Amino acid sequence: MLKIYNKALQVFNSYYILQRNSTEDTKKIDGIDKKYLHTMEVVKDGSSVVTNLDFNETFIELSKLAFLNHDIGRFEQMLRMGSYIDSDLVSQIGLNHGGLGKQILQDGLIQEEIPNTRVYDRPILDIVDKHVDGRFDEKDLLILSSDLLKTADAIEFFSRASEEKKTKVINTITQIVQDVDRLDIYHQILEGRWTPMKVDEPVDPKVMDMFYNGEYLNMVELKKQGLWNANVGELVRLSFVNQIRLLSVAKLIHDKKILMKMKELRQNPFVLDAFDFMQSKLEEMINNSDGITVCKKK
Repeated sequence: MLKIYNKALQVFNSYYILQRNSTEDTKKIDGIDKKYLHTMEVVKDGSSVVTNLDFNETFIELSKLAFLNHDIGRFEQMLRMGSYIDSDLVSQIGLNHGGLGKQILQDGLIQEEIPNTRVYDRPILDIVDKHVDGRFDEKDLLILSSDLLKTADAIEFFSRASEEKKTKVINTITQIVQDVDRLDIYHQILEGRWTPMKVDEPVDPKVMDMFYNGEYLNMVELKKQGLWNANVGELVRLSFVNQIRLLSVAKLIHDKKILMKMKELRQNPFVLDAFDFMQSKLEEMINNSDGITVCKKK
């Protein structure tokens, strides 16, 4: 197995410095620096997750490449937009930051990062593209119950496996990226790396009903309906729990009392009950887990 992560990291760091030095706007520089730190945290936590799942060395390395590149589009997004609001980026170029990241990699960066392993191009590009909006169920993640990711060689697998099996592995790693990505957003808030806005304005009862019913809270659609305010963002972050699929990540959030710590830190009177509700839902998800995922009951 070619050791490629260290080479990929060198190229990624060079790209980060290049983007950082492309502006003198201190707000943009700060945004790029925070996203770099976020990426490094996702690599660290994600590597721990796949190791605990007993991925073999080749699939760990592939996963680390996915963690490293998942937000590669964010640097250019900050330079273009001065913010990380994906709806604004979509309005301008027709792509969210995942699609932009895929484009950046396709335009040449991936060839520097992954020399002599062209077979990795497709999974990395797909994972980066899918990690924003991809939605996966237990059928997509059954691969975690097999020995494939523990025994197969990743390069050989992506050279010879059927398209169906390749897609299942790509979706599984994408879900891991999503889970760890959301986990770090919670860490950002608790560690003071990011302080979300809140306002002295109640959340519309329609939005509260959507939250309690487990519906996806789409910022763009809610804005169109005049139902968005900064406190809805609090509910969006809490609803990340609905989208988490890995038992290990769910248990970490539960055992470290992350939601309750956020409740205490945020002190947002308009959504206090929502924190308690999601804590109870998290416990239910863990209790109904199959031992690997929280998608299906025992």
